[in-house]
Amino acid sequence: MLHLLDPVIDYIPQFDAVVAIISNGFSKIFSRFHWAALLSALALATLCWWVQRSAIPPQARSGLLAWMFPRSIWLHRSALLDYRFVLFDKLMIAALAAIGAMLFLQPGSGADELFSSDGDDHSLTILLAYTLALLVVEDFCRYWAHRIMHMSPLLWQFHKVHHSPEVLVPFSQMRSHPVNGIVNLLRSAVAIGSVTGVFLLLFPGELTVLSIFGINAGRFLFDVMGSNLRHSHVWLSFGPRLSYLFISPAQHQIHHSRDPKHFNTNYGSQFALWDWMFGTLYVPQKPEKLRFGIDRDSTRRMQSVSALYIEPFRDALAELRRSRP
Repeated sequence: MLHLLDPVIDYIPQFDAVVAIISNGFSKIFSRFHWAALLSALALATLCWWVQRSAIPPQARSGLLAWMFPRSIWLHRSALLDYRFVLFDKLMIAALAAIGAMLFLQPGSGADELFSSDGDDHSLTILLAYTLALLVVEDFCRYWAHRIMHMSPLLWQFHKVHHSPEVLVPFSQMRSHPVNGIVNLLRSAVAIGSVTGVFLLLFPGELTVLSIFGINAGRFLFDVMGSNLRHSHVWLSFGPRLSYLFISPAQHQIHHSRDPKHFNTNYGSQFALWDWMFGTLYVPQKPEKLRFGIDRDSTRRMQSVSALYIEPFRDALAELRRSRP
């Protein structure tokens, strides 16, 4: 069957590069769903079920699978919209990447040229310092970019797409408007560019990052600490002390809460230090019953994949009109 693709491969000299771009893009988009992160999420969720079931009357207890994958959440209209949105959004990104490769890459460009690996001739000290600096600075920039998207009435119109799910499933993490993605891209460019620039000045030559399965080692540790539970119904808190250092899944769920007492809290991605330093930290003392989503009017209008793309532009235009003197 593979020989049927030969005419396509012959017609597109950059076929290898197109495939590399698509596969690389998808691997980064779904990097949080690598097997280690998924296994750790299942293990942590099982532990939560075991601990929390003791507080539930025996007649009201459910089995592990029913508790972990309740139909009322995983088949909720909001979750179904997440699945449709992610499928369309990521396929569209892949298609645009492929078109760009065909239009702008020179024939013969391949994956090795596009995604070259870093060298290995570096001291362990520089390797660890660069890895840690990237992790901390990017997380600091992530905190402020996230907070600004909440504080700016204009940017909020786009960021609210991510807050629109009425229930949280791991795929809700990827319900994000393209404008939100552009802000994140600029944020990463500033963070990575500034750190890399400083290290190149101090240590001329190529730089490399300590990675596990191709992921920044610090980010990998974050992934296996339950990152896939952040957008879920599973309550996992790190306790009253660690929650001042690291953002737990429970703290991020609180960030999605519709309760006014939770507004403008827990903007951090990995480290809670920034929220602690700048007065936006909320540490739960016990499990809280949360409701998710945004205002009713926006929720009503954003019930399709197309609406998730279009309605924020309409709301942003209305916001611009309101802000005119």
